[in-house]
Amino acid sequence: MTKRRNLSQLESRPISEALPRRTWFTILSGLVMAPWTRSLRGQPILGSTTLRAVEGRLTPNDLFFVRSHFPEPNLSLQSWRLRVEGHVARPFEIQMSDLLEAEITRLEAVLECAGFDLGGDNLAASNALWEGVMVSDLLRRAGVREGASRVLLQGADSGSLGPSLPSYPFTRIVPLRKCMAPETLVAFKMNGRFLPSEHGFPARALVPGHYATDSVKWLSRIVILKEEDRPDAFYSSGMDRLYLREVGTAEGGVITSRVSSLLIKSRIAVPVHESRWPPGRHTVWGFAWSGASEVEGVEVSFDGGRTWNPTELESKPLPFTWVRWRCAWEAGSGQHVLLSRAWDRAGNHQPLTRDPNRRDGYELNSCFPVKCTVV
Repeated sequence: MTKRRNLSQLESRPISEALPRRTWFTILSGLVMAPWTRSLRGQPILGSTTLRAVEGRLTPNDLFFVRSHFPEPNLSLQSWRLRVEGHVARPFEIQMSDLLEAEITRLEAVLECAGFDLGGDNLAASNALWEGVMVSDLLRRAGVREGASRVLLQGADSGSLGPSLPSYPFTRIVPLRKCMAPETLVAFKMNGRFLPSEHGFPARALVPGHYATDSVKWLSRIVILKEEDRPDAFYSSGMDRLYLREVGTAEGGVITSRVSSLLIKSRIAVPVHESRWPPGRHTVWGFAWSGASEVEGVEVSFDGGRTWNPTELESKPLPFTWVRWRCAWEAGSGQHVLLSRAWDRAGNHQPLTRDPNRRDGYELNSCFPVKCTVV
């Protein structure tokens, strides 16, 4: 019988069958070109989640945001293989039947795109109940050698990041300590079903607490690296230059570092930005999340940040997942600017505005103003 671990004490809730259509965007050469209402096979895609359509905590699979850098690979349960190799004593290869017979871990976790945010309740962030095998179990089976420090996670999708760059599979390099953490999985189910193709079928990496870029889809290789290892193809493809934080200095320079851990964030789902409401009592609600730390609280302002009001959290906050919050609003006639801000138990606070020294477009966690007209 398959053994199961449960890393979250939260109960999953029913998933609504009546779902609004998702907003889709085709990504060509890094530019958002046009909105669509369906996935476009054969092209890299990005689809956002409409937060107000999420009932309970879990984002239904059909509403879960999608981001792909290259065209979706053609994989099947029969053909898929995962190779574990590199600085190990016993490299090996597994197939889906091996995963299904292993000890299974269940974990509720939020994924957020590192750099895409439409604003309002259209967001590249979603929460699901995942099932898979701990990466640490696979690494122990392989026998990680002394001196290993990083893990290369490689997908089966490939392409070029620029006209002068060679084609290469989408690949991320993650610290070994994160891959040995119990929450990091090779996941093959989300919300009780096998992964949809656009979410990495048959299996993907799941790296909770990190931005979704590290949760490599269509996972095909796990390569353990020593600190001094520099895979030539990874660097020559430009893959190392994706998702870098750039902070300007007083001297005019720029300090770069890798985007990894999720920053504390909250977002208002209702009311919707630039909506009209009648005067009276309304419920303002949304979501908040903070990587490996639990959200401790959320406040809402109805006057552009001059005063703040406490909210009620609808469930016990846990690491890696989001929490739904709500607050009553006595809305009077006029123009209103609503803001939400969250903080966690590690002492991290959501900033009101973006750091002016940032030179990149990643880690967009500042408060988003929701403008409403009450008439």
